[in-house]
Amino acid sequence: MYTNRCKKIAILVCVFMTVLNIVACGQEKGDESSVNQQESSMQTVESINEEDKTIGAEELLDLFINGSIGAISSENSEFYITDLDMDSGEWDSYSIGERVDLDNDGENELIICGPYGGKYLDARNNKVYEFAAGEGDGLVLSYTVYNDSTWIMYSNRMHTGYEAYHMEKFEGADNLVAEMNFDEDNVGGEEKYTLNGKEISYDEYFELCSKIFATEVTTTE
Repeated sequence: MYTNRCKKIAILVCVFMTVLNIVACGQEKGDESSVNQQESSMQTVESINEEDKTIGAEELLDLFINGSIGAISSENSEFYITDLDMDSGEWDSYSIGERVDLDNDGENELIICGPYGGKYLDARNNKVYEFAAGEGDGLVLSYTVYNDSTWIMYSNRMHTGYEAYHMEKFEGADNLVAEMNFDEDNVGGEEKYTLNGKEISYDEYFELCSKIFATEVTTTE
C-alpha cells in the first residue's frame, strides 16, 4: 500500500511539472510573438512615414529639371523635361528660367521659358504641376506685379488695332482669387477701351496699362 501511494505521488509530481513546462513554453512563445508583432508594427510605421515624407518645393522642381520625375499637365497627363525641345535655339524650344513666387503663396514656381511664354510649374503635395502655359498667339503667357501681388497674364495682340488681356491672381496655384480683363479696340476706326466689360476712357485705360506693363515680365524663349 505504501508503494502504491508513493507511485501516485510520483505521478502527480510529474503531471504538475509537465503542466509548469507547458505554461512556461507558452509564455516564452507569447513573449516572442509579442516582440515580433512590435517589430512588425515599427517597420510598418517607418514605411508609412517614409511614404508620407513631404518633399520641399525646391527639391521637387530640381527633380523635374534633372528628369527624375514628371509634371502633371493641365490636361492631367504627365510629361517629362525630355519631352520638351530644350535649348535648341529654335523658335519652339524651351529653356530653364527663373524661380519666382507666381501664385503669392511664399514658395517659388519654376518658369520654363518657351513658345508663347512657355510654362510655369508649381510644386505641391509631393508632385509637380503645370500651373500656366502659353497657348498660341491669342494666349501669350507672361506675368506682372500689380497692386502688390503677382498676376498671371495672357495677351492677345494678333490683329492690328485690337489688343486684349486676361489676368489671374492666385493665392496658391490651385486657388484663383481674382480675374481682370481689359482691351483696346480700334478696328472700326472708333477707339474703344474696356475694363471687365465696362467701357472706360482713354486716360483710364492708359493709366491702367502704364502700371501693368511697367512690371510685366515676358517669358518667351
